[in-house]
Amino acid sequence: MLTSYVYKKWFLHLLFLFVSFSIFAAKIPEWYEHKAVVYPEEFYITAIGEGNSKLEAELAALTNISMYFNIKTDVVNVLERTMMELDGKNYSFSKQTNIDESTRVNSSSEFFGVQFADSFFVDGKYTILAYIERDLAFDVYVQRIKDAAAKLEALLIIAEDYNNPISGLEAAEEAVPIANYVAELMKMARIVKKSTDTIFISTEALVQRSYIAKEICKESLVFQLIVENDYENMIYTTISDLLENEGYSLSSTNGTCTIPVLVSVEKEESVAGIFLYCNLLVKITDGTGNDFFSYSRSFPKKGGKTQRQAYNRAFQEIQAELNATFIEEFNARLKR
Repeated sequence: MLTSYVYKKWFLHLLFLFVSFSIFAAKIPEWYEHKAVVYPEEFYITAIGEGNSKLEAELAALTNISMYFNIKTDVVNVLERTMMELDGKNYSFSKQTNIDESTRVNSSSEFFGVQFADSFFVDGKYTILAYIERDLAFDVYVQRIKDAAAKLEALLIIAEDYNNPISGLEAAEEAVPIANYVAELMKMARIVKKSTDTIFISTEALVQRSYIAKEICKESLVFQLIVENDYENMIYTTISDLLENEGYSLSSTNGTCTIPVLVSVEKEESVAGIFLYCNLLVKITDGTGNDFFSYSRSFPKKGGKTQRQAYNRAFQEIQAELNATFIEEFNARLKR
């Protein structure tokens, strides 16, 4: 009786081990033990990731893939935003400081052309394989490069018109992030598949032209500041200091672009003193005569016992407003 009991106990124990082993064995995908056979390096780029969840494992695998390309995952997210913006899509998390991890996985996966093999769970950890099919990824990169290069060509028509450096700089500022994006794509395309050095030669020229155009437009952007109805050069000095502190070039006699400033003053005299109502208007046009930048302010009444005192107070008010808001609005328009 005892022997029968022991026999049954051992049988159940062995059965449990067999079932457990079978279940465990079924959980381990073939790629784990035979990765070189299932995903040969000639045709695939692979990386393994581990984590406490499947999502963590995917992120780890993506990080390892990005190391293969020698590019950080946060850089990938910036480049992915560029791609989405190029496609005219609303990239909703572009202004968020914390990007949802699942969104990050999706965007980075799309950027690299990554797919995921079956994951498995053992010893409290998820393990997953990320892989890139070289030929497929190369074709995707080539098409993206062509699409972005077409946008660069269109922007360079404007950026390289050096007679209009305001609109040129605006186009060049837009072209440079695209050029950075294209440069990374070309680097990645060459990593996923060996190709001739000349395959992207025309696109590389576009990238370099974008950088050069931006520098030339910046150097050509010399402003001539003209202030009408100034008082003791107070407004001229304030605006010129603001612009020069930001690195813009000014000329008192000539410049590619004129900045006309008009101060309108209404004077009111009474027994109490002299009072001034001031308005300020800055209206810049580009080389083609189109309105480029407009800045206007109206100021409350300022006065004093003497005309000098009234003008000093009124123009100090204008200076304060210029110092507070002018350069921020100017930069926002010029660099948007």
